[in-house]
Amino acid sequence: MKHNVIKTYASWLGTVGVAGLTLAAVVGCTTAAALAQPRNTGEVDLGVGATQFPDDDAIILRWEQHWTLDKDGTVHRRDHKWIKLLNKRPIRQYGDPRIDFAKGEDKLIIHKAQSILPDGTILPVPDYSLNFAGPDDVAGWPEYSAWQQQIVSFGGIEDGVVLELDYEVITSPGITPWVWADIRVDDEYPVVERIISVTIPQSAKLTYQIDRVADSHVNAKSSTQGGSETRTWTFSDLAGVRRERQSYPWRQRCGRLRFTTCPSLKEWVTTIVNCINKATVPDEKITKFAEEFVKEEIDPAQRARKIAKKLHDSFNIVDSWKTTRSLKCRAAGDVFHVNYGSPLEAAGLWAAAMRAAGLQASVSVGVDATAWDELVPTGSSLAGAVVSVDLPDAEPMHIHPQHGVFKSPGHWGRHLLLGLTESGIPKKTYIYARGEEEPSELNISGRIVVGDDGSATGELRTRLTGAFYDPDNLDSAGAQKSLVTGMAGRILAGFNVASHSVLTLSDETFRATANVASDGALQSYEKQHLLKLGDGPAFLADTPLPLGQSYRSTDVHLGSRLREQVDLTIEIPEKWSVSIAPASLAAVTGSWGSVSQKVEVDKNIIRLHRAIKINAERIHPNDFKQLREAINALRVEQSLLLVCTG
Repeated sequence: MKHNVIKTYASWLGTVGVAGLTLAAVVGCTTAAALAQPRNTGEVDLGVGATQFPDDDAIILRWEQHWTLDKDGTVHRRDHKWIKLLNKRPIRQYGDPRIDFAKGEDKLIIHKAQSILPDGTILPVPDYSLNFAGPDDVAGWPEYSAWQQQIVSFGGIEDGVVLELDYEVITSPGITPWVWADIRVDDEYPVVERIISVTIPQSAKLTYQIDRVADSHVNAKSSTQGGSETRTWTFSDLAGVRRERQSYPWRQRCGRLRFTTCPSLKEWVTTIVNCINKATVPDEKITKFAEEFVKEEIDPAQRARKIAKKLHDSFNIVDSWKTTRSLKCRAAGDVFHVNYGSPLEAAGLWAAAMRAAGLQASVSVGVDATAWDELVPTGSSLAGAVVSVDLPDAEPMHIHPQHGVFKSPGHWGRHLLLGLTESGIPKKTYIYARGEEEPSELNISGRIVVGDDGSATGELRTRLTGAFYDPDNLDSAGAQKSLVTGMAGRILAGFNVASHSVLTLSDETFRATANVASDGALQSYEKQHLLKLGDGPAFLADTPLPLGQSYRSTDVHLGSRLREQVDLTIEIPEKWSVSIAPASLAAVTGSWGSVSQKVEVDKNIIRLHRAIKINAERIHPNDFKQLREAINALRVEQSLLLVCTG
């Protein structure tokens, strides 16, 4: 569907953020009374069950979500759900739901909580089964002590029970600048009917977008009454969409509805950047910390790196939507004193420390580029804030408080930096992921010589590009040795790296040589000697695949296209003979790429050539079956073991 716009309204109206995959925020209605009564949606058919859905553990019979915005900025959210459990496996997921709210900012009303047994008996949830807990993501931090979780513990759990929960969260005006939501429309289990509506004053603007929902499964309508306008979407017969290992995040693979009252990208960015900038003034303690910590360092880049690392190693970032809901930042000095804060406050502190050290620093908003839509700017894509430090005769240094220094391309890739020009115009900088523009390459070659006593020595040459290494994490000799040693271990089991030399370390390429030696004589039994060639394809340590699951229903998501090439020559003593050589694998090819392994034995010389090419980051389940079988064929002992007699 195309983007749609319903009029405009003041941006200071409030909202409530909601954790989880299915609900990201809330909006409200013109009057509280308008939401006090549930919508007239007809009876829920409790008879739907295993007959219609024999392969599922639960069914969402109906799910109503109604958001309302009062003219005074009060926000209401009404959530009413009927879930039928076909067996006891989904109890953990649905038997004890938790509702987040902030005491003093939100008011929680539970309108109905009950179990409807298969024989029609209704068991209301008793008062002693309504308990409070602290949310795990912010518990223990005084600044966020107002956040609570209402735990609703249903009784009467048995096959065929229907759990009905109807609650409302009312949020005071002015809590956040805008009303926004990012909602997963479908669910892990089938949804028979889902109704989502938003009611706002007619003077308001609502921009929205629906993705990956067929027109035949949604009915949209708009109505006006008493100076307010209601937009309603009714979804029906939505199939369950389960998450599998390495499937895409739900925002890229599931039905999605998002909306916002933020009038423009410019206002969204300006509000957040200005919020952080107001908190970046260094106080005496921050100034003393920065000056003393880098007083011996002259180079501006090193000053920035040292401050960033020191703060990263000691500061506690409370990374939760609850900490950024209000888009408010405490002063940098206060945050520095308590040593914890939100991702936005962390950026403010980082910027203040840089400025205290005499560096020019600015802040920008980081968003997940795979989920971001500038026409519907929502906080669900927020990925913290980034501090950029100006350097003489060099590109600015970008620092994410949680992910450290990064470049483009970098380890913190597939993100957008949204900042402001001097004239206040939004500017966008895309951060490529390493290996995104070109396939990541892993190339290892070498020669191993086995002596008469069974010990082996040799040299390996390694060349890496893209996602197979991160130059920003290789600034020490220890880190470089660890990388070289790890790569050698992927090719040869039971070998040590005696020495190594790094030939190239740049943003594009890592090249090194390593002198390797077996850990004593090769494992042997009587006159049989065993040499094992790692644990299979070397790329799996960086780009794992769900190889243990034969059935697949969703696309497999890889972090990068890749190439692996291994060329290894093994020389054994002339008086030895090869009893068992690693198995060859004829080339397996498909739309996804190719996999092959060729092993040749020429008297006492064994040559192994392995070539793997994966040409796509998204692999269809049918294609993955072929790739999975080929990779698994290279992981079995027959493909990895060299047995010699001598």
